[in-house]
Amino acid sequence: MKKFKFKLQRLLDMREAKETEIKNELMKVLALQNKERILQDELKVKISRYEDQYSERIKKGQFQADQMMSIMRYTDIARKAILEAERRIESYQPEVDRIREKLVAASRDKKIVEKLKERKHEEFEYEFNKEIAKENDDMNQKLYHRRLM
Repeated sequence: MKKFKFKLQRLLDMREAKETEIKNELMKVLALQNKERILQDELKVKISRYEDQYSERIKKGQFQADQMMSIMRYTDIARKAILEAERRIESYQPEVDRIREKLVAASRDKKIVEKLKERKHEEFEYEFNKEIAKENDDMNQKLYHRRLM
């Protein structure tokens, strides 16, 4: 039995490697965006926690002006850091879009070669099955002639 061999396998391998490389590039930029989002979330949680703690102290009558000023300064700085992180996230977006376009093109190129491979494999299977059917017909014909004799 002859084994299927795709003549353009190297091209397919190269296109798969290119697609993988672009995926990795996209993952790096998305990781940077996610890092900034995590920083934002952490700062938001800290701001909320400090504000809750301070409002509890006010309710209990443990008001201290210097602590209030420290918390206000921290929350102002943290809010500025959140806005700066948002600006960095937005600055990564054009690069993410550009890489995604490259990935779509690379995936399309790979799919074209995969479709060709699939068609060639179907042709191979068809020819192989046709050959087997012919051999079976020949064998059946020989057996039939032997029985007649």
